Amino acid sequence: MNPPTSSDEFAGDEFSNNLFSDLAPLLTLFGEQVTKQFLSLSLGWADNVLLAMGPLGIMTIIVSAIRVGGIKQLKAVVGRWDCRHRVEPPIILTCIRARESRSTAEQELLSSTSADVCELWSGREIVRLIGNPQMKWLILDKTDGKLHDLQSAYQTNVIQSDTKSRSDESEFIPTLSDAAPNLALNVRHATASHKELWFWAVIGVVLQGTALVIPGFATYRWAWLKAGAPVAGYGYPCFLVGTLLVIAGVLGCGHVIEGITTEHNFEPAYGKDIQSLVLQRSATVADQHFSSYAILGPSWIRTSTLESDPKDSYFSILAATSTLTALVGFVIQFVGLRALHWSATILQLGITLVMTGVRARARRGLAFDPTATRILDGHEKAWLALYLGE
Repeated sequence: MNPPTSSDEFAGDEFSNNLFSDLAPLLTLFGEQVTKQFLSLSLGWADNVLLAMGPLGIMTIIVSAIRVGGIKQLKAVVGRWDCRHRVEPPIILTCIRARESRSTAEQELLSSTSADVCELWSGREIVRLIGNPQMKWLILDKTDGKLHDLQSAYQTNVIQSDTKSRSDESEFIPTLSDAAPNLALNVRHATASHKELWFWAVIGVVLQGTALVIPGFATYRWAWLKAGAPVAGYGYPCFLVGTLLVIAGVLGCGHVIEGITTEHNFEPAYGKDIQSLVLQRSATVADQHFSSYAILGPSWIRTSTLESDPKDSYFSILAATSTLTALVGFVIQFVGLRALHWSATILQLGITLVMTGVRARARRGLAFDPTATRILDGHEKAWLALYLGE
């Protein structure tokens, strides 16, 4: 029997490796849905920066960008395989991602609604489904008591847009009128303010910068050892370059998902007092039954629509290059982390956990529900008439 040995040095490398290997399955398990939830309300560059700082679910981000970017060749590579058990052969693998409809990706990943994707109120939550229940925005002009749809309200100067000029109305107003109302974006406090998002984005940049700088000091200034030996010369350069590539790749993937949709904000015209509402008729969509509701919105309206045809656009090229950049960067970063002092791994993991909490904080509006009134099925017009008469 060998005599016990003692060491004054904390076995940090072994601790780091065990911690990372234990947490990695959990991060992979929970990272997909958390990341998709964040992506579904991404509306600008602040969201992209938040996504790229201490990223979680990198593979989900990459696959999402490929699905949204419309690259069939890459869709075939990342296709989701369904296992169907049969007697002979025992397992049949069927690739469905390469042939999925555009509306499927829109339903799962984007903030937009369209003629194919809708949002309905179930009585307890907002549900995104593939279907068209023929819902439209209704806008009550309280100054004269007239009821408008989105197109007529815009053309009669009841509402105005802060994102488009009047010369473009013939292009985007009919499209918005035909699309299903976006309920999630029109719940009060549904999304954090622009200033708050940029505040959290700056915090993320500072934290991620700290995770890049401290390992450099530990390697070149403080000369911390790796398993009792100096850190390999390639360690920090690989970690630095790999992390920057991952950030750039995730930032590009986030822009593909966010930039492929267009948001329009409408507010009351000068001197107008409006009430927006959506009259949800009783309907069955995707084998789910939804009762009738009157969903009252705020005095402003936000819509999100998908680009009419992103094929052959720069989004496809950006999705491909960003995917490659993120994958290569992750490999290089991993090689660098394995060569650095164990504190670099723990620090980067800590930044990821902190930024996951920050992203959840930025999406706290998902917990809010719209103001909805239950209506007897088939009596939607009667309720509307009574409401207008009040």
